[in-house]
Amino acid sequence: MTEAEFIERWRIEKPCYEAWGGFVRDQIQRKLVEAFGLNASAFLKIPVVPRLKDENSLLGKAFHRSKDYENPYLEIEDKVGLRFVVLLTGDIAKVSGVVEASNYWIWSLDKDFEADRESRPLEFAYQSKHYVLKAKLDLDVNDVKVPAGTPCELQIRTLLQHAHSELTHDNIYKRDPNAEVSKKVERTVAKSMALIEAVDDFFAQVLHDLEQANQLERSALLVMRELYQQFVGKDPLVDKTNALVLSEFKSQLGPDLRSQLTAFLEKYPFVGQRIADRFDLQYTFRQPWILLAYLLVSTKPNYVRDHWPLTLQEIEPVFTDLGKAIR
Repeated sequence: MTEAEFIERWRIEKPCYEAWGGFVRDQIQRKLVEAFGLNASAFLKIPVVPRLKDENSLLGKAFHRSKDYENPYLEIEDKVGLRFVVLLTGDIAKVSGVVEASNYWIWSLDKDFEADRESRPLEFAYQSKHYVLKAKLDLDVNDVKVPAGTPCELQIRTLLQHAHSELTHDNIYKRDPNAEVSKKVERTVAKSMALIEAVDDFFAQVLHDLEQANQLERSALLVMRELYQQFVGKDPLVDKTNALVLSEFKSQLGPDLRSQLTAFLEKYPFVGQRIADRFDLQYTFRQPWILLAYLLVSTKPNYVRDHWPLTLQEIEPVFTDLGKAIR
C-alpha cells in the first residue's frame, strides 16, 4: 500500500472511526451511571472526545518509524482514541470494569500501569492504562456502518497522571532517539512520578477518611431520597444544602431514621402532597432534607428554629403546615 492509497482509504473510513469512538464513549459513560450511580460529567475530569489521528501522524507511524508493519492500515489500532481522566487510581478500576464487561467489543490490554508497578516496584515511569477495543459485530451507528473488528484505543488515567503525561510524553517518551536528554532530566521525571503516586495515596486516604466520617449523613440522605420518591412521587434534586442540613442535625440521625420518617409520613399523608404541590414552585421542596425538616419541626420546632443552617424563610411553610410558630 502506498502513502496515497493509505490516505485515500483513511479519508473514506474516517466517519466510521469517528462513529465508533463516539459509540464506545457513550456506552462507557452510560454504564458508569447505571453501575455506580455516578454523575459522569463530575466523575470524568476532562470531557471525553473521540480523537481521530492526524493524517501526517498516521503516515509517519505507518511508513517512517521502523515499525515493520506488514499491513500498516490494519495494524495501526489508534486511528481513533478516547481518554478517560478520573481523579484517583481507585476510580480507574470502575472504568476498567465497565470496559471489560461490555458485549459490544473485544478488548485487549496493551498497557497496565498497575501490572508494571507490580513487576517493577522500584521503577517510576510513564503511567496509563491502555486498551484496544474492537467491534465484536457489524454495527450501525447513526446511519454509519461500523464493521466488526474496527479498533479504538482507550486510555484511562488519573488527573495527576494526565498532567504528567501532557508535560513529558512527547518531550521524554516519544523524543527523537538521537536527541540528548540528560540523566538529570530523566531522574527528575521519575521523581515526579514517584511524587504523583504518593499524592494519590494521600488523596485516597483522605477520601476514605471523609467517607467514613460522613457515613451517617450519606446513609440518611439515601433513606430520604428513597422515601421522597415513595411519598412525594417525584425524584428529588440533591445539592450541597443537604450536606449543610444533615451536618447540623447529625445528632438527630440514627439507625431508626427510616422508620421514624415512614411512620410520620403515613400518619400525616398531607405532607407528601404539600411537598409535591410545591415541587415546581419552590427550590427547597425539591430537596430530600425537606422530609427531615417536617419530622423535626413536628416534635422540636424551637430546636429547628435555633439551629437551622439556612434561612428560616425557606422552611416557614413547614412550620405553617404543621401549625407551629416559627418565631
